[in-house]
Amino acid sequence: MDLNELLPELEKATGPSRILDAAIGRLVGYKRKVEYRKSNRTGGTVRRVFWIVPSGDDFVRMPHFTDSLDAAVELASIIVADRLRGVSWVNGTATACIDDGAYYHGATPALAICIAVLSARAEADAQGGEVHD
Repeated sequence: MDLNELLPELEKATGPSRILDAAIGRLVGYKRKVEYRKSNRTGGTVRRVFWIVPSGDDFVRMPHFTDSLDAAVELASIIVADRLRGVSWVNGTATACIDDGAYYHGATPALAICIAVLSARAEADAQGGEVHD
């Protein structure tokens, strides 16, 4: 899923989604590895999915970008590292913004952060520039 497909999916999400987490992870460089192993318990084949971090060869669980404020803030530190960020949660609506830009809404604060950060990336991509400008 590319960025232009992902943003509308994040905007209409009603809560956290591991599918959306994986799509975000791929955008920032996580690599997916699938292994098939024989189960000791059943003798059948078991499918296991691992994620490789963008900065090396370590296997990790995909961060919960759409559920965890910590993971969403980590995403922001990767994509909009030097820019000001803000998020609020008022009367059941989450809102986030980058610098003095547009306000983005999500079903949860983590989703709102993801939407704002990835929208900043899409805007920078459209302008042919860096997100950190």
